[in-house]
Amino acid sequence: MKTPVLLFVSLLILTLACGQQTKPGERMVKKWETGPELKTPESVLYDAGKGIIYVSNVDGKPSEKDKRGFIATLSVDGKILKADWVTGIDAPKGMGILNNHLFVSNIDEVVEIDISTATIIKRYPVTGSTFLNDIATDPKTGKIYITDSGTGTVYILMNGEVSLWLQGPMFKGANGLFINDSVVYIGSDNGILRAEKQSGEVKLWITKDYIGEVDGLYVTSEDKFIFSDWKGSVFIAGKDSKPEMLLNTSAQNINAADFGIIASRKMILIPTFFDNKVVCYTLDDIK
Repeated sequence: MKTPVLLFVSLLILTLACGQQTKPGERMVKKWETGPELKTPESVLYDAGKGIIYVSNVDGKPSEKDKRGFIATLSVDGKILKADWVTGIDAPKGMGILNNHLFVSNIDEVVEIDISTATIIKRYPVTGSTFLNDIATDPKTGKIYITDSGTGTVYILMNGEVSLWLQGPMFKGANGLFINDSVVYIGSDNGILRAEKQSGEVKLWITKDYIGEVDGLYVTSEDKFIFSDWKGSVFIAGKDSKPEMLLNTSAQNINAADFGIIASRKMILIPTFFDNKVVCYTLDDIK
């Protein structure tokens, strides 16, 4: 009789252990954080070709044209290489790289920066926009996608021309972007949307029921969605699974804005906005 009893107890313990959820912060391991030189960092982007990290700094009000904003550069171990790499931007937010040029959203325009010379070479006004936010570039087509959180719109910049792509109540609060093959994922107030590049057909992919404002957005090679809520949380979810909270720093008034990813190092780089830092964590789910 002892063997069945022991077996039952062992199975019970194993079941309880497997049923326990990981607490927020346990899967994300802090690796480093930057010093005090950053000022309201909003977005982080890793340049794999050059091995450096770009950080957009608002340094003021997110919708004010004050020319105080700037782009800083970091090393992969968190050292600030040049805080004022590019200056003269109002309130830079999302960034994307295409043909060795850095494209940055700036309230109602997109700023194009020549990376090799660290100079602004062109500005593209986006008529009708009020709060341009994230940017994603598509090397296959040369298209640059831009969200406008203020009007619930997604624009495309291509060959120097800006055109409206998607707009409507479904795109309210449009923010985080991620391109994956033939689709564009869009974070909105309604959740994460999946839009076909060719047809523009849109579906609600991950519901808003369990998530807040989608800021940073990344899709792994295993189709897991990692995304941040600006208020200070990071989540992971599958297509049909309830989002799991990986990190929550909202109680400390530390935001989690538009993060960057270094997939080869399994690193997630979170700009903390008002806390004026970029904090790097490692996460095994990044693939």
